[in-house]
Amino acid sequence: MLKLAKLLHYKGFHVTFVNTQFNHKRILDSRGPDALNGLPDFQFATLPLQHPPSNSHTSLALNFLALREICRKNFLPLFRDLVAKLNDTASSSNPPVTCILSDAILSYSLELSQELDIPNVFLWNMGASGFMSFKHSRDQIKQCLAFLKDPSSEAAANNKNLDSMMEWIPGMKGAQVRDLSKFIKTKDQADSMADSSGGDLERASKASAVIFHTFDALEGEVLSSVSPMFQRVYSIGPLQLLMDQISDDRYDSIECNLWNEEPECIKWLDSKEPNSVIYINFGSTTVMSAEQLVELAWGLANSNHNFLWITRPDLIMGDTAVLPPEFLLETKGRGFIASWCPQEQVLNHQSTGGFITHCGWNSIVESISAGIPMICWPFFGEHFVNCRKSCNEWGIGVELSSNFQRDEVEKLVEELMSGQKGENMKEKAMEWKKVSEEAASPNGSSSFNLNNMVNEVFLLSKN
Repeated sequence: MLKLAKLLHYKGFHVTFVNTQFNHKRILDSRGPDALNGLPDFQFATLPLQHPPSNSHTSLALNFLALREICRKNFLPLFRDLVAKLNDTASSSNPPVTCILSDAILSYSLELSQELDIPNVFLWNMGASGFMSFKHSRDQIKQCLAFLKDPSSEAAANNKNLDSMMEWIPGMKGAQVRDLSKFIKTKDQADSMADSSGGDLERASKASAVIFHTFDALEGEVLSSVSPMFQRVYSIGPLQLLMDQISDDRYDSIECNLWNEEPECIKWLDSKEPNSVIYINFGSTTVMSAEQLVELAWGLANSNHNFLWITRPDLIMGDTAVLPPEFLLETKGRGFIASWCPQEQVLNHQSTGGFITHCGWNSIVESISAGIPMICWPFFGEHFVNCRKSCNEWGIGVELSSNFQRDEVEKLVEELMSGQKGENMKEKAMEWKKVSEEAASPNGSSSFNLNNMVNEVFLLSKN
């Protein structure tokens, strides 16, 4: 979202970027007190929206659903008050709000834009394939409910429900119902997700436009299926490659990282041979068990390859991420452990040869942009769709089992970094890198779509 806001600012728009007070404080804590000073016509504002308790003791699904419920009850009145203050000429020197660009999950903003008679554009921070799975979640949930109601039933015992194929959903080629079961663990969660997805989609269909952070060549077929569902659809990405077209250092100071980056890891990468380092990062919310941490650690150690591993303090469910001392001794000199890093810089470093990822969409797009093949360990939501596409369709990934053992980790790392399949994946990844660069070039599809959105939605609203 922030990168898209920068692109719109570069095209001449006044931007007010809205965070919750909770996240605003986290950004200042990680980046320093002046991190969000912004620019005269690019400012930050906050909403006093309560956040549910979030730690490794609570599942991501439960945290997500709790936050959705808080937003449903409290977001709109708080947002309405903020926009009223921005539009108050007596107390604000800002121009009036002429368009609202919001995360599609905060679709409640549509009501305010209708009240003000201004356009509302939704950004889906997922691929078109992930969205299509989300759209059909009600139908998928129906297939899971029998198993969730009675896991001891004969059908469940025979895995008939979980092994059912879902190829009737665009973007889900080769997927099984068991993929959804990793996302929806209980009937209550299934009911809640079905209700919330239905409301989001109904509101999104009334938005002036929707944006997907993707590009036409990557998901053209699914985008064609998605387009009739909305008034306008724009595929705009990769956003960082579009940002790379801008030669303006002012934007370098505007970042929203929630974790403190350790730049020392880049110096460590500088000391390694090209394509010799496997990079491991499971994003800002994925958690794993202490047993999985140990198995992954020894799989990396036994592979004998260099590695850069991001281990957040809350990575382990119900505990602190502590690696075995024997592992640290065994891998001294060829392993670097950090709590966070500048991921795009790491992926684009010449020493990085592979990426073990949770398959969050931003990580997938950043890996494609850098031409880096992946070992995929999907964790939540549309991660499973992203994994299937990367492995089965785009040819740039290989899947790691959910309950992996060290031998599998060692085998896949060796295969990716030194094997023939890894070479083939690397070639394919470099092909997609070139295609993504073409999409973000001045005459590419994403640049064309961005300009069309500005002219057809944003400038129309100003006039």
